[in-house]
Amino acid sequence: MLRPVHPTSNDLTTRLAGRGVHAGSDGGRGSITLRTPDEIRRIADTGRVVARALEAAASACVPGTTTRAVAVVAERVLLDAGAEPVVRGRRDEAAGEPFPAAATVSVEDVVLHGVPGDRRLLDGELVSIDCAAALDGWHADAAVTVPVGRVDPTRARLATAVRDLLDTAIDLVRPGMRWSRIATILQEVAFDSGYGLIEGFAGHGIGRHLHESPAVPAALTPGLRGRQDFTLRPGMVLAIEPVLVAAGAISGPARRADGTASGVPLVLDEDGWSIRTLDGAVAAHAEHTIAVGRRGAVVLTDPGHRSLPRLLAVEESTD
Repeated sequence: MLRPVHPTSNDLTTRLAGRGVHAGSDGGRGSITLRTPDEIRRIADTGRVVARALEAAASACVPGTTTRAVAVVAERVLLDAGAEPVVRGRRDEAAGEPFPAAATVSVEDVVLHGVPGDRRLLDGELVSIDCAAALDGWHADAAVTVPVGRVDPTRARLATAVRDLLDTAIDLVRPGMRWSRIATILQEVAFDSGYGLIEGFAGHGIGRHLHESPAVPAALTPGLRGRQDFTLRPGMVLAIEPVLVAAGAISGPARRADGTASGVPLVLDEDGWSIRTLDGAVAAHAEHTIAVGRRGAVVLTDPGHRSLPRLLAVEESTD
């Protein structure tokens, strides 16, 4: 779940960035924690539960289903596994009311924090589901964008593009790499494909808290040009989560003179949580929790065990 950060963009985006459903106990501030092999295994245990919850919720995204029903499916999986749905019940001063569900369900132009309710999914829509949980005190976080029924080619390409962009980020993870380099590559891939980006929110470190240091933006930001940049090291655990926005009337690729990405305009819904694109452009979101190993990234929000060989590489590098 994207961590609010402080952008240098328009006033509305700056105000949005000061609040979020997923703010962690440390607010994402402080030193970067390097996790032990046992701690990474515990986060992976949580990650597999989150992955199963997302799989079940994604399967529930059929025409006529309410967004509330989708979130309930995710919650049942979490509770059956003994995990705590860390999104439900979170409070925010701007919203007034606690977040009512175990997952955010964002449809079409809702970029983030979609509040599940009575809204029924329609054939041809895109839905982004974001779910986080804690198991025995260890957190994991993931998101996926799925089609409802048959979507048009534009939406299909957008859903594929955000998943591919996340895969690109994961493939680039290796010890010694500066995150600013990865963020720059992600930005250029997005822009070359004609997609807009958001600012004011970023991926994050994760572990004992949902949000820990560092901030992990999926585009080049002013902060990454300065003190917020960091070098990947074995034992880091990060939630990487790009968001792409299809080109609309005022949404699309935008770069400042210094090379940093300028986010598309956003608006806050009357529910106090849901964040939409100003011009109604469709958005897509993807996320994995990963650990940095000696040989690259280990995906911890994997429903199977495909990452076990790389998990062993993490253990070798942190013993």
